[in-house]
Parts: sequence; structure tokens; C-alpha cells
Amino acid sequence: MPYIVSQKREQPDSFDYSEQVATSGAAGGLWTASATDRCILSIEDFYRFGEPIVSECIEGGRACSIAIVDIDRLFRISELHGSECAAHVLSEFGTNLLHLSADLEMSVAHLGLDQFGLLLVGQDVALATESFDRLRQELVLRAIGWKGEMFNITVSIGVAEIHGMETFDNYLNAAEQFLFMAKMSGRNQVISDHTFSVAAH
Repeated sequence: MPYIVSQKREQPDSFDYSEQVATSGAAGGLWTASATDRCILSIEDFYRFGEPIVSECIEGGRACSIAIVDIDRLFRISELHGSECAAHVLSEFGTNLLHLSADLEMSVAHLGLDQFGLLLVGQDVALATESFDRLRQELVLRAIGWKGEMFNITVSIGVAEIHGMETFDNYLNAAEQFLFMAKMSGRNQVISDHTFSVAAH
């Protein structure tokens, strides 16, 4: 099943953080980090811009990786503090993600719910895994405040190396499989092919 379709089918009606982010100042479901002049893409634009980037990387022999970042236990924040709080955390997290990835050749997209897609160019899977792990650690250090409460947000990240011409869905689905492993292994970690290669030696 295509990633866009599977994601939208899994969204419960009561979990509408994306809509709340859009109505709280992120027109069209996108929001920007003014310091970097970059924006978070919609999932549709992630496909539209990502597919030609991947094709150029494959044809030019450039390394390219795709990742899915999942905010750990955002549902729990919604249950304890309300969906408005969760929407605020999501929005602030997205801005932090843009700022912290400013030095990387990377596109950032909101895939829906508590997940973001990252397309990183110029690093093989070993370097990409290290870059995403640094990003994970830096995100934890950026606590997000809401009405006197402070939230230290951890994330799980699945990373897939792009090689060979596949559909964009296949690349995302590969990253999603690694994300699933990261969450099942305790969350707050990065999993990729490289992770298993290092563990085997």
C-alpha cells in the first residue's frame, strides 16, 4: 500500500494535530524556521520534490538516504495535557528540527501525526546514521515549554539508504521498517542497515 494512503488511513479522527498546527499559524500545514529560511514540506511536496532529487543522486552516483522521525509518546502528551498542547509540541519540534538540520543538505517533511520524513543528500548510510543520531541527541536537549510544563522530547528514527531505482513509496516503506525496529527496541534510537552491520562486527 502506498505510504501516503497507509498513513492517512491510520489517522484517527480525534488525532488532528496537523489541523491545529495549520490553524495556529502554519498556513497550509507547513511551518518555517525564520533563522534558516527553510520550511517543512507537506507529504505531497515531499514526493514532488524528493523524487527528482533521488533520481539525480542515483544517476550522478551521489549518496542519498531517507529517514522517518517519530516523536516518542506524543499521544501520551495529548492524553495528559490535551490536543492543543500536543499541537504546540509538534509545531515547536518541527521548528527545532529545521534549525538543527540547517547545516545538512536535507529536505524535511511532515508525514502526518507525529512523524517527519527526512531526505539527506551527500552522505552514505554510515555517515547518515551518525548524522541522524547527533540530531536525535540534540533534539532531546531542546525542551519544549507549555503553560509551565517542560517536555524533553525523544525520537525514534529509521534510516534507509537509497540505491537502485525504486518508487518513493518503497524508500519510505524501507525507512518505516527500520523505524518500527527502533521503537520495538526501546525507542529513542536510530536504526539502519549500518546499525546491524556494526553490531555484527
